[in-house]
Amino acid sequence: MSRNRINLVLVLLVTCLGALVWLSGADKPQTQATKLTQMLPDQIDNIRISNHNGPTFSMRRERESWRMTEPYAIEVDDVRVRRLLDILASPVHTRFEPEQGNLAEFGLTPPAAVVELNQLEIRIGGTDPIAHRRYIGIGKMLYLIKDLYPHLLLAPAESFVSRKIVPHAAELELIQTPDWKLARTPNATRVWQLTPAATDISMDRLTAKVDEWKNAQALKVVRAPAVAADSRIEIQLKGSESAISFGILRQPQGMLLLREDLGIGYDLPGIGSLISVPAEAY
Repeated sequence: MSRNRINLVLVLLVTCLGALVWLSGADKPQTQATKLTQMLPDQIDNIRISNHNGPTFSMRRERESWRMTEPYAIEVDDVRVRRLLDILASPVHTRFEPEQGNLAEFGLTPPAAVVELNQLEIRIGGTDPIAHRRYIGIGKMLYLIKDLYPHLLLAPAESFVSRKIVPHAAELELIQTPDWKLARTPNATRVWQLTPAATDISMDRLTAKVDEWKNAQALKVVRAPAVAADSRIEIQLKGSESAISFGILRQPQGMLLLREDLGIGYDLPGIGSLISVPAEAY
C-alpha cells in the first residue's frame, strides 16, 4: 500500500473516532451546577447584614426600589442590592457538613458577616487557601463558592446608601444657601425666582442649576465626622412639609456635604459648583 493511501486511511480512522466520541456525548444531559439556594431575588423583601465594619444595617423592599431602615432611614443604591442578591444563585463547588468543633478553621467562629435574606441566614466564613473560594454556612451545611461578594458582604452601611443628594424622582421646590435662594413660583411667569434678584440671568440657567442639584452624586457616602459644619444649605422637596438641611464641612482633602440628622456625609467633589450662585455661561 502506498504512503498516500496509508495517510488517507489514517485520516478516515481519526474522523470516524471523532464522530463516535461526539455522538456518544451528544445524548448525555449537561450537568448543571448546584446553586447556593433555590430562592429568587424577587422573593426577598428584607435584608439584614451584620459584620465587623460598623453597626448592623437593614434594608426593605418598597415596590421596585429598596430603602434602608437602620441605622439610616434613607434610599439605598439599588444596583448594589441587586448585586448582593446574586449570591442566592451562586454555583456551589463543594458542600459538606463539618464537625461542630472545626468551624474555626473555616472562619466561622465568629463568621466574618451574617446576612439575613427574609428568614434565610447566611454565615460568611473565610476563604480556602488553595482556590481562594469563600466558605458559606447555611444551617448545618458548609458551601464553597467563588469569592465575588466581599465588597458587599463585608461593607459598612454607608456604602449601600444612595450616592444621590436629592432622592430619586423627587422634585425640588427650594434651594437656599448662605448667599442665595432659588424658589419655585408655579403661578408666576418665571417658574424659578432667584434671590438676590439678577435681571441678566435666563430661566434656562436657573433650571440648569436645579437640574445640577437633582443629578448630583457623591463619589462615596461616609459616616459624618463629629465636628461642627462651617455653613449650611436647605432644600425643600415637593410634597414634603419640612426641609432637608445639609452642613458644609471644609477639610484639607476637600468638602463634605453633611446630613447631620442622619450622621452621614457625601464626598462630593463638585460641591463648589453646586453652591455657586447661578450665572449665565459666557
